[in-house]
Amino acid sequence: MQNLKKGNIPLPPKGFYGESQLIIDKKGNLYFYQKRYFLEFCSYGSEKDTLPHFLDLQPKDIVKIPETSLDDFLSENILNKEKNRRILIVASQNDTIKNTSFFNFINKNKLQAYAIRRTTQEEDTVLKYKTNNNDYYYSDSIKWDRTKIKFPNKN
Repeated sequence: MQNLKKGNIPLPPKGFYGESQLIIDKKGNLYFYQKRYFLEFCSYGSEKDTLPHFLDLQPKDIVKIPETSLDDFLSENILNKEKNRRILIVASQNDTIKNTSFFNFINKNKLQAYAIRRTTQEEDTVLKYKTNNNDYYYSDSIKWDRTKIKFPNKN
């Protein structure tokens, strides 16, 4: 495993998600999805927010990145953004990341910030549907473990 360069890296916003997510599955395959960008001026209450929010992520929202294209793909989709939006959230299904393409990108590029975390229940579930080429995915038919994911209040 390669080491990351040491330096002063600003922390990403609190929470599980950013605008850009890179997923590394158990086999080391690379996937990417984005959320709508929004500027959060206040993080009031986020320190108590310990569960990832349900995104209603769909298999079509996640794209597979060939390892040989990772640098070009992330450069185009992250480094071309405004400086304060050059934040990457890396979610891994494994405890250890061994992907040298990922480390090479992190070490040579000027991201505003990045964070590494475990994949969420929703990411694991949607990725399973995507990689198994299932013809259907209905999030409301999944038996979610509600101790691991936060759903919006239905009023």
